[in-house]
Amino acid sequence: MAFSKIAATTLSDDIISGKTALAEAPADTDELLLSDAGTLKRIDYSHLKSGGLVYVGGGSTTSNVASVNLDNVFSATYDNYLLIVDMTSDGNGDAILHFRSAGGSPATQTASNYSYCMIGMDSAGGSETIYSTNDSQFQMGHGLYDKDDIDFPSWSGFFYINSPFSSSHTKTFNGTYINEASSGEHRSFSGGGLFQNQTSCGGVRLSFSSDSVNNCTARVYGLVNS
Repeated sequence: MAFSKIAATTLSDDIISGKTALAEAPADTDELLLSDAGTLKRIDYSHLKSGGLVYVGGGSTTSNVASVNLDNVFSATYDNYLLIVDMTSDGNGDAILHFRSAGGSPATQTASNYSYCMIGMDSAGGSETIYSTNDSQFQMGHGLYDKDDIDFPSWSGFFYINSPFSSSHTKTFNGTYINEASSGEHRSFSGGGLFQNQTSCGGVRLSFSSDSVNNCTARVYGLVNS
């Protein structure tokens, strides 16, 4: 029995819209159908995607907790990541970031391997600096308002993090943030730092030097390599 070829006129208008939606970014090996100068061919999604951001995880709280842990957000899939976060303390503690290992021990990296320098200015025109060598944490801002003194957030910023999942690279980070100070000033900082430990890290821990995290929203995105 002979079969005629499928022509454009035999395809239903809902041949695509009638199927289940993927509802997420395609995997590199997902296949698409296209016409290459009139010849139908399949192509992997990896050949179509361009540089961009892919959401890989996050965390949040609207009530007092000791910390917000963002685990399993770093992997071998991406070399570099963007962390965007805002949070408010239940007191006047400094905002703190720790790296967390990818399944190792201790989970939260508190060894004195953090070096950083952040240069800033306050809304009164004064100079502000935060820096340290061989600290046990990364301090992000200081003298924050607590939740009773200000609407959310009292601290917000973003950081680019390089090679956190690698077990053979020093981790570097750089970014910008602003905090509301207990004196009523706004303080803005830019700079960067190093986590000088060749440990594979799967995430970060967000907290304050004293008191709890009262409110927080954090998101992590992987930067597509090509």
